[in-house]
Amino acid sequence: MKMGQRRTVAWFVFMSFSGCVSLLAAPSLSQFEMGLESISSGDVRLMQANAQSQFESDSLDLGLSLSLGRTEIEYVPVDFDFLGREIDVTEQNKAIQLNGRTRIREKFWLVGGFGYYEGFTNYRSIWLDEYYRQQFSDLTGVPGSELYVDADPKGYNATAGLRWEYSPSSAFAQLMISQLQDDVSPGYEIDFEGLRRGELTLATSAISLSTENVISKRIRSLLDLRASQTSAREWRYGLGVTLFAALGEKWVTRWQAGIVSEDPQFDAHSSSVAIEYEISDTLSAYADFSYYDDTGEIEDAFLFTSAAPGLISRKAGLGLRWEGNVWSGRFYLAPLSSSYEPTQLNTDFFQNLYSDRDWTVAQVVFGRSF
Repeated sequence: MKMGQRRTVAWFVFMSFSGCVSLLAAPSLSQFEMGLESISSGDVRLMQANAQSQFESDSLDLGLSLSLGRTEIEYVPVDFDFLGREIDVTEQNKAIQLNGRTRIREKFWLVGGFGYYEGFTNYRSIWLDEYYRQQFSDLTGVPGSELYVDADPKGYNATAGLRWEYSPSSAFAQLMISQLQDDVSPGYEIDFEGLRRGELTLATSAISLSTENVISKRIRSLLDLRASQTSAREWRYGLGVTLFAALGEKWVTRWQAGIVSEDPQFDAHSSSVAIEYEISDTLSAYADFSYYDDTGEIEDAFLFTSAAPGLISRKAGLGLRWEGNVWSGRFYLAPLSSSYEPTQLNTDFFQNLYSDRDWTVAQVVFGRSF
């Protein structure tokens, strides 16, 4: 294991240990959970370890989560990319998130959170960073060559809001305001005037309004409205609806649907359904199916050649959940398919990035209640 990898692993172990010890010392620690998730296809493999602790009292709820991820890609340029070469790329990322709420009056809570991450958060960013590195990192004598920088992705988020229980134990409304900042791997393009670079930092402001209602003894609903605006882009608007229903003593189902829209021409739709059956007092089995499509990505900066074409993805999974008096666990396995629309003339260099893939999703989680 390389020195950088050892430092990253040490960071995760230390933060998990210190965070868990500090919360375990508090008498109101209610739950601790650790999990491992894997998403893999033929040329891309993602692994992520997560640790979460929940701290509760009559007037204060806190949640601390830590994660460490590793992404491996087999970078293969298209045949007509004469500057490109095949290479295996491995990147790691780490993140910490703290969320909480505190009661300020009988029916009102203050809600807030803060998070920070370092490293690439998805395989697409890693692929594009390698492409731009091979194309533009060594352009000695070309105007603008000094604009190329080695990527150092990282970012933070801060959230604050108010939660209102407008009907005792059965109806809630929540207003949240968020601010995010991301230092990203920028895009580049070159013409007769030299090299040009996209945005190094993206700032996002977001606001959301949600309402949760117990409609009957067996039905509960959640409605979520949100709007966000990112640097150099128009406002993005989203609507999500979730319905939970108990179909019987042993059957529970969840339905979700959502839509997102942004000018000039981005639209996305998502839907999912899950059903769970209680095999015994401690063991349940569940199945889910999800669908997503969009019209293609809107580039954050002045570059459009790397924008993703339209996407359709589908996932169908099976899982087992075990709930004991103290310990709990769950296992989940699902195939996932992602299909892109064909690339155009100005995106043909990214054919291997935006190729159809079949993924395998696996997740295992263990938890303890206190």
